[in-house]
Amino acid sequence: MSQPIVVEYDPTWPDEFKALAAVLRPAVEGLAREIHHVGSTSIPGMPGKPVIDIDIELLPGVPIEEATAALAPLGYVFNGDQGIKDRYAYKRVSAAVPFCEHRQEWPYHHLYACPHYSEELARHLVFRDRLRESAELREAYIAIKQEALLRACGVRQVYVDEKQRLASEFVRQVVSGR
Repeated sequence: MSQPIVVEYDPTWPDEFKALAAVLRPAVEGLAREIHHVGSTSIPGMPGKPVIDIDIELLPGVPIEEATAALAPLGYVFNGDQGIKDRYAYKRVSAAVPFCEHRQEWPYHHLYACPHYSEELARHLVFRDRLRESAELREAYIAIKQEALLRACGVRQVYVDEKQRLASEFVRQVVSGR
């Protein structure tokens, strides 16, 4: 049986992010300005895919190769930019990633490293912050997700594609402050 595409907000998501960030932070010390919780799991009350999205904001002048080398011992493998400029993805080699002594399995998460000037990073942060601040925007985004779910008929990739199509203008307007 496959997992649901979207689930109700889980109040443990922020704590799971904090636990992940606590393991990541020492690995990228001196390379990262901040580790950000982004995406639906970072917005209280927002239903979403049960995937914690993490953006590591690199300090000015830090090449992606240094971040990649720092993340490798934790079990992350560089996976390119996935077609998104200045946002680099990492795959986990197992559910135990990031490797650490006190935990054997972690929630599913996506890890990205972004230069401090990344437009995608800025878009993630502005969108997250505006939805955290506005119940009206949250409700509008939930309606978009519900429409995408209806159109997806239980197929995860169709949901992702439909949400992207339906939400692109909404996201642009939210980020631009309209």
